This record gives sequence, structure tokens and C-alpha cells, in this order.
Amino acid sequence: MKHKPAFFRPLKGGSLKTKLLFVYFLLVVLPLGFFTVYSYIRVWNVMRRQTLTAAQNAFDTAFLSVRQAFGKLDEVLDILVLDPIVYHMASNNPDDYTYISRLEDSDQLALTFEHLCNLSGLSRIRLYADNDYLYASGRNNIIQLREVSDSDWYSSLSAQNGRMWFAPSDFSDQPAGEQAWFSSMQVIYNPRNITEPLAVLRADADFSHIIRLARNTPITENGILLLLRENEILYHSSDSIASKDLHALAGELSFSATGVWEVVSIEGRNYYVQQRPLSMEGWRMVSLLPFDDVFRLSRELRLEMLAIVLLLGAAAYVLAVAVSKSTLDRISRLARTMLAVESGNVKVRITPSGNDEIAQLMKNFDQMMMRIDTLMEEKVLYGQQIKNLELKALQAQINPHFLYNSLDLINCTAISHNVPQISRMVRALGRFYRISLSSGNDCIPLADEIRHAQLYADIQNMRFEDSVSVRWVLDESANECLIIKIVLQPLIENAIIHGIFEKPSKKGSLCVSTKRENGVVSISIEDDGVGMDEETLRKNFAPAASGRVDETAGGYGVRNICDRLHIAYGAPYGLSCKSTPGKGTCVTILIPAILPDDGE
Repeated sequence: MKHKPAFFRPLKGGSLKTKLLFVYFLLVVLPLGFFTVYSYIRVWNVMRRQTLTAAQNAFDTAFLSVRQAFGKLDEVLDILVLDPIVYHMASNNPDDYTYISRLEDSDQLALTFEHLCNLSGLSRIRLYADNDYLYASGRNNIIQLREVSDSDWYSSLSAQNGRMWFAPSDFSDQPAGEQAWFSSMQVIYNPRNITEPLAVLRADADFSHIIRLARNTPITENGILLLLRENEILYHSSDSIASKDLHALAGELSFSATGVWEVVSIEGRNYYVQQRPLSMEGWRMVSLLPFDDVFRLSRELRLEMLAIVLLLGAAAYVLAVAVSKSTLDRISRLARTMLAVESGNVKVRITPSGNDEIAQLMKNFDQMMMRIDTLMEEKVLYGQQIKNLELKALQAQINPHFLYNSLDLINCTAISHNVPQISRMVRALGRFYRISLSSGNDCIPLADEIRHAQLYADIQNMRFEDSVSVRWVLDESANECLIIKIVLQPLIENAIIHGIFEKPSKKGSLCVSTKRENGVVSISIEDDGVGMDEETLRKNFAPAASGRVDETAGGYGVRNICDRLHIAYGAPYGLSCKSTPGKGTCVTILIPAILPDDGE
């Protein structure tokens, strides 16, 4: 077997902290080994960073200016949608709005529009009203909606029924003087019927004003500033690139608002790209910096002092110590918590911290412990329910000693009066109840359970004149195996009463067999009764609802036996049944072969 070099031995046998520090140390030593290359790389990085910082400042200034200008459009609309005069002027019901009031409100609204334009620097504000009012204002700011109802921009706005932004390209079907606008528009609805549009509020910013805000902020000599809506170019600052090339370039840009410069290759040319979303959905500003601009000054190499390299190495080592300490502290907390659980303290919990895989491991461990608590509670609940059912069965045995004494008295009386049938019945009944009680034990040998079932079958034959022929095929090696009590008797009772006695002849045969093989004991109860259809089979042998054990009016039902077996032994043990209507039924019990010494 090959041995690793001594240089890598800390990675094999050292502590986790040693391994982490060793890895970080390698990351510092390797750069020091390439010091001759570092001088060029350092100069390259410094010049790149300086260029990108300057470009970042220029782009931030342009973006903030344009976003503020666009934001004023929305701010003005936010103010006007709360103005009651706007709703009065937009009203299409002249009955409660006099002509004089309309003239006064139109003048007041015009003054409001003019004042807001002066404060915000907007070019104009308009209200398109869907009514037939006549307005005395000569300022051309309240217009009938029908005048623009055929325009493309109104069709787009009507389809959205809300606030929408428009660029100059959206007004291509308008006269020349109505095209050079960036506009924000909002539909005004009837307060009495919020689904009925009354008018459109429009705030406009002159295209040239917005462009000046961007053009006055230089980026680099060949840098390009784009204003995009999705992949549509609304404005670009390049005078040297053809329009078709710009559209091809914009089409290859995928939106990414990371706030950092990203490197992209477009048509064989590399660019630094940064994008910022504007307040309008799908609108963004993009800055493209060619690599040649960024690295022009970095071609002049500068030597760096060795002290800078050493300083970087020390900083990297300190960072390594800090990161490893943060990571290992959480791992240590998790290990201590696991040790506490291993010692038996299942109530201990750990609070996850961080967002990495260690935090996820801590969270999963905490959830696992909560699940274990839940399962333990469910186990206790199942045990309590079984005990309650067994208690109810025992409570039915009121004063067993009195019952036995009474049965002995009846037996003596029957013998003294020479009535052997009564004596036989009483003796069988006494033995039957003694095995049922079994000194309070939950589990009894299979031989006692078989004897209990045999006594029940004998009692039924005494009652019904030997109507049931019972055959017992027993594996003696299974007799000492333990089984929860009162399992066979209800199944035999079910086979006799609901199988054999429902036949027209009221007679039939029953075969009970046991077999022990490969650590499993199987018990079969087969009858030649009337059998069951699928619905009856499912009703009697379906498991009970989760979290409870069903009880029938006659005592333990078949479903209860299924649940008791599942709870006592778990999968794959339990009860199964095959039945054919008119031919009979075979019920099979599977339990693990547990001897008395195994259960201690």
C-alpha cells in the first residue's frame, strides 16, 4: 500500500481544526511561491479595480438621476389619485355636477397640474375623461378620452387596467409632437363601482430631459449606457456602433441584478456588464465596458513590495482561524448534544445557527429528536389503550374467586344429582375462565392459548349438540412459545357463529393448526362456513384508525386482534385472511417464536 508524503500527514491523522488550518496555509504559501507572477497580476487588479470603481460611480450617478426622474412620475400620480377633484372631473354623471362646479374644478385642477409640474420637474400632466363635459380651461390638460381611444397606448393600458409605463416607441402612431415622452399612466375607477373605469391620469417627462441626465454622466471612452425594456432599446449612448449591432447585443444580455460587474462575451468581444432594475417592471439600465477600456492602463507593469504579499498571507491566516473557529464551535455543540442524548437525556435540544450545511445538520438533528419524542408519546398512548381494553375485559370478571366457588358448588350439586352434562359444562367453564385470567399475565404459552380455545369449542359443542367438528393439528415445538392471550378464542367464535352456524344445516367442521419454522409461529383457523365477500372481509380485517384501538359491542373484534398483534409484534407479523363465499374462510396468525427465557 502506498504511503502519503509526510507533507500531507496532517490531513490524515490530525484534528479537524488542524486540517482546516493546513488547507488555508496551503492557499497562502502557493501565492508566495509565485511572487514573480504576482507583480503583474497585482497591477492588473489595481488598475481594473480603479477603472471599475470610477465606472461604478458614474453608473450609480446616472442610474439614480434617471430613477429619480421616473419616480417623480409615479409620485405625482400617487398624489392625484387621492384628489377628489380628479374624480369629480372624471365623473360621467352630469345630474349631480353643475356646469359652474365643473368650470371651477377644471381651473383648480389645471392649477394643481401646473404646480405639480413645477415642483417635480415634469413636462406635463393630463387627465383623459370619459364624459361629455365642456371645460373652459385653455391649458389643454383635460381631454376627452374618445380622442385617444384608437391609440396603441390606450389599448395597452385598457388591457392592463392599472398603472403602466410608456416609452417614446409606444407613441409611434401619434403626431410628431406627441412621441418624445416617457409617461406613467393610471386608470381611474368609479368609487361606486371599482370595476368601472372613468378616466386616465397621465404624467409625462420629456425624452430629452431624461437623456440629458444619462448623457451628462460619462462612463469610459467607449463605454455604452443602455436603457432597456425587456430586450427593447429605449436609449443608447453609443455613436459608433450600428443600430442593428446594438439590438443584437441587447438581445444577448440576460437580466441579472447582482449589483456587481459581470464578465460577458458578446459577438466575440468581452465586456464588463452591470444592470440595475428601474421601478417599472422589465425596465433596466445597463452599463457595458469593453475590456480594452478597463485594462488600458494595466498594461504598464508595476513591481509590488514583498511586504504586501506577507500582509495578505497574514490576513488570510487570520481569516482561516476565524472561519475554522466559527465552524468548529458549532460542530462541537452538535457533538456535545449528541453525547447528552446518548447518555439518556432525550429532552436536550440544539439551536441551529448559520445558513450552511452544518446549520442544516443541526436543524435536522433537532427535528429528529422532536420526531423521537412524538413516537415515544404515541407508543405510550398505544400501551395505555391496550391496557384499558384489557382492563375492561378483566373488569367483566367480577370477583373471580366468587365465580370459581360458585362453579364448584354447581359442579358438586350436579354430581350429587347425577347430572354429568352439567358437571362437564361447569368444569370446562371454570377452566376456560382460569386460563382467561392467567394470573394477570399479558402473554401466555401457546399451549395454554390452544387449551383456552379447545375449552371454548367444547362448551359450544355442549350447547349446540356437537354441531362443530374440530380438528387440532398442533406442532409441539411451538407449544412453549409465548403469545398475547385471548387471540384464538375470538377468531374461533367468529368462525363458528358467523361461518358455520349461518349455514342452513347449522353444522360444519373447523381445523386449527400450528407450525413453528425459521423463528416464526403460524396459527391457522380454517372453517367450511358461508365465507365472506370482499366488502365484509375489508370491514372486519381493515386496521383501526391511527392513534386508537377499536372495540366492538361484543368484546374484542377481529380488527382489535389485528391491532393488538401489530402493536405487540410490529411488521411483518399480524393477521391475514382468505375467504371464498359459500366455501369457507381461513385466518392465519403470524407471530415471532419467543420462548419464556427470551422474554425475560
